[in-house]
This record gives sequence, C-alpha cells and structure tokens, in this order.
Amino acid sequence: MRSFLKIYIDRLGDGKTEKIDETLSPEIMDVHEKDLQFNRPIQLLGKAYLAEDHLIIQLKIKTEAEIPCLICNERTQKKIVISSFCHTEDVANIKGHVYNCAAFVREAILLEVPSFVECAGNCSKRAQLKNYLHKEETQFPFADLKQE
Repeated sequence: MRSFLKIYIDRLGDGKTEKIDETLSPEIMDVHEKDLQFNRPIQLLGKAYLAEDHLIIQLKIKTEAEIPCLICNERTQKKIVISSFCHTEDVANIKGHVYNCAAFVREAILLEVPSFVECAGNCSKRAQLKNYLHKEETQFPFADLKQE
C-alpha cells in the first residue's frame, strides 16, 4: 500500500494547525473480496494539531462501497460517511516525527461498512418476496393480566 497522508509533527509546533483536504484513490483500502469493493475516491476533510504531547487528527471521511443487495443480489453503491472522526496518538510513539494516517483511515471506513444493503433502500424485487416475509401482527402479551 502506498503511503498517502503523512502528518509532519515538526510543522505543528507553536500551536499551528495543518488543514487536511485530500482525495485518495480507493486502492488504499486494499480490499479484494467478491462481496465488497471500493471503486470511488475517498474524500478527507479535517485538521491535525498538537495538544501538549498528543497529535490530534479530526476528519470527515466520505466514500462509497459496492455491496450486493440483500434482496436481489445486484451490486449497489452504499455511501459511507463518517462525519466526525477523531484520532489521537502520543507524540513519543511517532518515530521520525512523521505520522502516516493510512491504517486508521482504512480501519475507520471498514468499521462503517454495513453488513447488508438494499438497492436504493427499497429493492424493486421486494414485492416478489412478499409471500415469504413474516407479516407483522400486533401482539399484546400481557393483555390477559388483570389490573388491580
């Protein structure tokens, strides 16, 4: 995996903030699975700064994952949006005062991928399964109990 987003700790001295506005290739996800693919760019927007002896990185992350629909099994795009992601790292643990964000950005995206999706939230083939789906019934399990 190619290094893509490096934070240089020496540039953050004296209360400086580094703005992050990057569009990354989906190749950084390094996912090679039949049922999960990333084909769209990854957009990162945020900032990095030092808070005493810790590096703080705050990001908004946007991308799309391609996953098969639970109903029809057709491939569908699912937006992945992490609106407020924060990562901290002890500066003493950063070798060479250069921090590569690739691993935690990749992990954050993978954690947000849903287990299943449905085409546009409502698959057109759902009607074909209507007879096989459980019909919702209103139940009152304690209705026979008498109130005193």
